[in-house]
Parts: sequence; structure tokens; C-alpha cells
Amino acid sequence: MSGDRVRKLALGLFALSILLGGGHLFTGVVYLSDEPTALLVLKRGPALWIERPESQDRPLSEQIVLDREEPDLAYGWLYSPLMRLAPILAPGLAGVAVLLLAISRRRRTGAQG
Repeated sequence: MSGDRVRKLALGLFALSILLGGGHLFTGVVYLSDEPTALLVLKRGPALWIERPESQDRPLSEQIVLDREEPDLAYGWLYSPLMRLAPILAPGLAGVAVLLLAISRRRRTGAQG
């Protein structure tokens, strides 16, 4: 693989790492208490929860609703496990990106010297 392709792959992995980490901290699923509906919400600030029932102490008006489905989100089977693995996947992908960049740089300086 050429150095340019390795750098592009590393950049893509790093961007995916940021998306996973950001998705974990800034999105979540809220289940309404009065109807069988799931809401994908954008949190107003970083929080570690992934899914939670609607509660009185944290009103829904604090969240920005991105999607609403009954009785559950169509992509919930993928979203929930991915967000649960995000604390492991995000740093892992960033680490692989750094390793790829280091290998690419080492090959480039080795070829020049």
C-alpha cells in the first residue's frame, strides 16, 4: 500500500473514531413513559447514558429529537451495541490510525535515507 493511501486510511479511521466517541457522548435513546415510542435525541451536553426512560427530573425539552419511531428505532439493533462498544472502539480506531501514520512516516524516511 502506498504512503498516500495509508495516510488516507488513517485519516478515515481517526474520523470514524471521533464520530463513534461523539455519538456515544452526544446522542441517546429516550423511551417515552406514556406511549410505546423511542426517540433518538441529541443531548445538550456530553453524558454517558445510551438509553433511558423518560424521567421527570430530566425533561424531554432538554433534548433535541432527531428521530421518533414506534415501538422501537428501526436501527436500534445496531445503534445500541455500537454505542456500548464505543468507549473501546473509538480509542482503538484512533490508536490504529496513529500506528498507520507512524508506519507510513517510517517507510517514507527509510526510503529517502
